[in-house]
Amino acid sequence: MADDSYNLKAKTDTELHEWLIQQQPDSAEYEAGIRESMRRVAGMELKLEKMEDSVRKRELLAFGLAIVAIAVAITVVVIWY
Repeated sequence: MADDSYNLKAKTDTELHEWLIQQQPDSAEYEAGIRESMRRVAGMELKLEKMEDSVRKRELLAFGLAIVAIAVAITVVVIWY
């Protein structure tokens, strides 16, 4: 677990950004702020990936149902004629 000596995890994204722009580049505070920002971005990317996975599953289900519906329609047409 990363050291949070600057209490960055408790800050909102806006507060973190404002705090970060006040720091000198290449300072320990600046590096800690960048690491916290990257940690948050990684968390958002993980959530997006999970959402994309569930969307793909729904798309595949809809595609499968469409194929079944077409097959049933073709079968009905062939049987009636």
